[in-house]
Amino acid sequence: MAAPIKAQLFGHSFVSRLKDFIRHKDELNYRLGLQLGTMVQFNGFPGARATSIIGKMDFVADYSPEILVLLVGTNDLYEDVSVESIEEQICDIVYEALSNIKVAKVIVCQVLHRCEPKIRTRFPVDLHWFNARVDKLNASLDTTLKSRFPNRAFLWRMKGFWSPETKNKNFASDGCHLSDDG
Repeated sequence: MAAPIKAQLFGHSFVSRLKDFIRHKDELNYRLGLQLGTMVQFNGFPGARATSIIGKMDFVADYSPEILVLLVGTNDLYEDVSVESIEEQICDIVYEALSNIKVAKVIVCQVLHRCEPKIRTRFPVDLHWFNARVDKLNASLDTTLKSRFPNRAFLWRMKGFWSPETKNKNFASDGCHLSDDG
């Protein structure tokens, strides 16, 4: 029998919601195609930027995961830096995981759009500007990960977050974070 896979999810507040989903919703607890005995380690760094995550990679190394799932880039896109530099920082994280930590595969989750907030938010943003940057980053990452890290790093296309109906259902009233349904 093959050794169990170790997987690590590394990102923002989505991690805590996923953790709760897996732990507390028996009727929705999918095995995600993983063998029994698979260790899944959840870690999140609220407010982190790609540049700060590269400095936390020792934390990933402590677990020696075979698969690393990254949820990164949303906070970076708020800043007035180029999408290309954010993409490069994400690729630096992927490179570090694959080359130095010896992770077998890295999955980078697609950055999600923001929605119109229904409440006052601490970090308002021009939605057209922000969502255009999201689209540019996702498209660019898809191409770059395939070319620079063939068969080892992938962009994960997140379903159910793109139509107006699903956005209203899946996002919290701040228009940024996911709701319980999301």
